[in-house]
Amino acid sequence: MMNNQPPPSSLRQHLSNNNRNQKAATTPNRSRVSSRKAALVGRYRNYRNAQIGLVKEQKKLICLVSQGCHDRAQETNQSVALRWFNSKQIPYTTVDGMDPNQRQKRNELFDISGLRGNYPQFFFEYQNGTIQYLGNFSTLERLNESSNLPLEVLSRHVEIETFDKIFGSVVASFR
Repeated sequence: MMNNQPPPSSLRQHLSNNNRNQKAATTPNRSRVSSRKAALVGRYRNYRNAQIGLVKEQKKLICLVSQGCHDRAQETNQSVALRWFNSKQIPYTTVDGMDPNQRQKRNELFDISGLRGNYPQFFFEYQNGTIQYLGNFSTLERLNESSNLPLEVLSRHVEIETFDKIFGSVVASFR
């Protein structure tokens, strides 16, 4: 015969505690996860702010182009990029990859970027003489597109790189 009476209170308490322990073992501690996530987000923001801080350092823009480029896509990308810089009044110097007088500079830039024969390429030259590869035309397109995001989005996401942030500290020459 089965007993239809509820289990004694000590057994109910034991079963209840056992269920609680099983749930605790399968679900992570939310406060611990939240604090880990907050720490990671904080570290990422610090890292990005440091990168953005470096972006504010005065620099010169170098555009590696080729006046003898026979690839229509590269030729179009070169002219569009230089048009963007001119329309935004961003000073730049060009290095013509086809000019024999600029071959040494071209090869130095190729070594920095790791890309040969791909035009256009963009570099920053800092006051201490170091040259940093910025990217190719795809990089400029991404910056141009992100510049068109609503101001509310840009203010909430300071890590988004825009034309103004990247090229805002470009100078024609160091004084």
